[in-house]
Amino acid sequence: MGEIYVLAVDPDWQRQGVGRLLMHHSTARAKSAGMQMVMVETGDDPGHTAARRTYESDGFERWPVARYFKDISD
Repeated sequence: MGEIYVLAVDPDWQRQGVGRLLMHHSTARAKSAGMQMVMVETGDDPGHTAARRTYESDGFERWPVARYFKDISD
């Protein structure tokens, strides 16, 4: 399984298809390496709504996942 770990587009270039091209390039590289699935992760907050829409419109399916964090910095 391939993973698109960080996908970011400069604000001056957003909404011009750059993110989608980066996703397609990453997906093609994973496929050419013999991978059968690719995963991308993003936040569930309102600031990531556009990213979620982009992934879903490109065929990514949202899976229910439980991820737990614990702050141990004190």
